[in-house]
Amino acid sequence: MMKTFVILSILVALASAELHRVSVHKEQNFIKTRENVLAEKAYLRTKYRLPTTRAVNEEQLSNSLNMAYYGAISIGTPAQSFKVLFDSGSSNLWIPSNTCQSTACLSHNQYDSSASSTYVANGESFSIQYGTGSLTGYLSTDTVDVNGLKIVSQTFAESTNEPGTNFNNANFDGILGMAYKSLAVDSVTPPFYNMVSQSLVDSSVFSFYLARDGSATDGGELIFGGSDASLYTGDLTYVPISEQGYWQFEMTSASFDGYTLCDDCQAIADTGTSLIVAPYEAYEILSELLNVDDDGLVDCSTVSSLPDLTFNIGGTDFTLKPSAYIIQSDGNCMSAFEYMGTDFWILGDVFIGQYYTEFDLGNNRIGFAPVA
Repeated sequence: MMKTFVILSILVALASAELHRVSVHKEQNFIKTRENVLAEKAYLRTKYRLPTTRAVNEEQLSNSLNMAYYGAISIGTPAQSFKVLFDSGSSNLWIPSNTCQSTACLSHNQYDSSASSTYVANGESFSIQYGTGSLTGYLSTDTVDVNGLKIVSQTFAESTNEPGTNFNNANFDGILGMAYKSLAVDSVTPPFYNMVSQSLVDSSVFSFYLARDGSATDGGELIFGGSDASLYTGDLTYVPISEQGYWQFEMTSASFDGYTLCDDCQAIADTGTSLIVAPYEAYEILSELLNVDDDGLVDCSTVSSLPDLTFNIGGTDFTLKPSAYIIQSDGNCMSAFEYMGTDFWILGDVFIGQYYTEFDLGNNRIGFAPVA
């Protein structure tokens, strides 16, 4: 009887675990160009602390982050609304301050600390390098509400200067980082860590479902506190995190048209990029087999006959068809593969859009399954 009671108790606890859903949106009618890709690379170089290998014209940054998924949060009491990019490749939350006079700030929602009764001053300086300039400001503390999950005493950055054109036309106001705390500038505790410590979620897990054919109002879901099995098929394949900074793991292999692109290589799951970044030798093989020109373009008439790309992660094959890794827009076809001087892979939305991704902070593991 006691054994039966324990089993029933476990089942009841599992059934009562609550999932907290945040709708994520994507840019509507966005035409991705080679300039956008170059601009996104400039942004990624900073995020991954990579050296700049070529000059990028500032004008090319005008739409750098529009190919992204974002959602709504609020800060302060009463609530002030913001749209943020939920980024598993960084660890800080920042939004524009009402004291910022940069073009990017003035074209987005700005936080007014004087209007919030729960604001607590901090004042420590904050700076992140982005593309052609640095985003600077200072730290503040307030209540942050993510779709009903109210994080009290969350420290975040108010940007007071956003030079260049990196964020001018972005469809979000700021960024909410979801990587490990070790990456956080000024050692600020990331929002999800506080969700866990304040018992706002039943499980220290969040997961992403990105709708690749979604719209500006239906781009998918970010789920806090677990995963929704109705959004993927089969079982999640888990692998341990190999280094607790980015969501980095060991990928058993990658292969393309009979060529081995890597064995026992490192990869990072990054919801903050639309690209797949490959190490040099893999990138060279991919570019040659796809016959990519100097502008990153592929002959559209060849796309239907291109081979699949297969990643083996944790003993399971995860395949990308050419319809996934070739970006077709404005009559052009572009490769989604880029090289940025890394010896690891960065799997962005091209991959995550095909494979539901669970980020399990409590068990330091990551899981993937085909989207339903």
